[in-house]
Amino acid sequence: PDLPAQAKDLPDVERTALAQRLDVQSARLAAQQSAAQLGLARTSRWVGDLELGIERNSSNEAPTQRGWELGFTLPLFDGGAVATQAQHVQRQALLRAEQTAIDARSEVREAYGAYRTAYDIARHHRDEIVPLRKRVLDENVLRYNGMLIGVFELLADARLQIASINAAIDAQRDFWLAEADLDMALIGKPSMSPMAGPSNPMSA
Repeated sequence: PDLPAQAKDLPDVERTALAQRLDVQSARLAAQQSAAQLGLARTSRWVGDLELGIERNSSNEAPTQRGWELGFTLPLFDGGAVATQAQHVQRQALLRAEQTAIDARSEVREAYGAYRTAYDIARHHRDEIVPLRKRVLDENVLRYNGMLIGVFELLADARLQIASINAAIDAQRDFWLAEADLDMALIGKPSMSPMAGPSNPMSA
């Protein structure tokens, strides 16, 4: 297809990418999931197995005593290991989300720069080089008809015009490839690596 009349103007291309890229959303969800697991681990660290019951003491020398009995199990051998592991998982998820966002911004910025460059090159070929080579060939045809130049000079100019047309076609192809790369950079690839960490620190 022909080149569009104007290139896409995306001043907030990085913000757009962060809002809609699949890998960024996946990393963000993984961080939220690990944050929820961290909150559960902290709760389980301080709330153990509770026991509630009624106690009745009686003897011949004192009146009968009744009351509530409350017992709980102390994590003597745990020492908060579950919560500590959850904190590590949460930290890894946050760092992974931050790195994913940095990579996404860099990728989309590079893709947008390549897109604008490819458009400028293709437009320059279409509007400047190809018309200029055609004009030169037309002038040389007139000179050839006036017997001012020979057939070999005319064939050389024709070869240059054909080369300019081929270069314009290649530049146009590179533009559409650059636009496809930009669209892919704005969408991103879904990555399951952020979700592939420890499934649940409570199960350790």
